[in-house]
Parts: sequence; C-alpha cells; structure tokens
Amino acid sequence: MQVTDGTWTYDTDVINAAITNEYRDWYERDMLNAFTRYAYYRYKQIRDCVNTRKCKHMTIDKVREQLKINNKFDFTCNLLSISAEEIWYIVDFADQHLKYVK
Repeated sequence: MQVTDGTWTYDTDVINAAITNEYRDWYERDMLNAFTRYAYYRYKQIRDCVNTRKCKHMTIDKVREQLKINNKFDFTCNLLSISAEEIWYIVDFADQHLKYVK
C-alpha cells in the first residue's frame, strides 16, 4: 500500500522491512523518521475525529473501539480524505511503534 504525505510517498512494505532491519542506511533511517512523525500527526487527527471530548485524550484501544462504529469511521475517512486501509495501518503502527501513544 502507498501512503502519501505531500512530498514523501511511503510504501508500507518498505517501512515494515526497515523496522525489522537492525542496520539501516541513511535513507531508511530518514524515511522511517519522517513516517513516524507523519503517523503520529495522522493518529492525532484520527483520535480527534472519533473523540467527543477533545480535552480528554483517548487510549488506543478506545480509538479502535470508536472506529468500529460505522458513522464515525466514515466521518473520519471523509474528513481526512484517507482510505480505510491507511487508517487501520496508522492506528496499528502507532500502537506497535510509537512509545508515546498509550
């Protein structure tokens, strides 16, 4: 799957390979750092779309639970203009690899 962020285009297979690779070259490291920033930015947008109380941050489990509600999921897809696969990939990436997401 291709994820596009303005100037960067990320291939999820390459990202997954870079995560498992112990020794990364400069391009893989830069790409992974850029995607991590992008994933956190998008995760916050997804969380805010499904959260009714913006001042109280939701845990990742509650975000997943809220995304299972069809109208909230459709609202998130339409508002952010991203596909369903991208939403689930970003939420899974945030859960597994972003240490500051609870």
